[in-house]
Amino acid sequence: MDCWHCGTQLIWGGDQDVYEEEDENFDMVTNLSCPKCESYVEVWHRWRPPEKPYKTVSKPSRNGRQRDMDAL
Repeated sequence: MDCWHCGTQLIWGGDQDVYEEEDENFDMVTNLSCPKCESYVEVWHRWRPPEKPYKTVSKPSRNGRQRDMDAL
């Protein structure tokens, strides 16, 4: 990513988690700096609820688990 002011490539300074108490809309912030003009940039990553990639399955009953253990 290049500096908006001078066009020099920015240096990555690190990523930090953003906790719900600080801001509930974002989950991470990336710190960048410019070695030429000394600008400082923060890039905030918006939090999105996780998608459900798998079908929800019901919890097995105790009888089913016992039957599985007996089969061993």
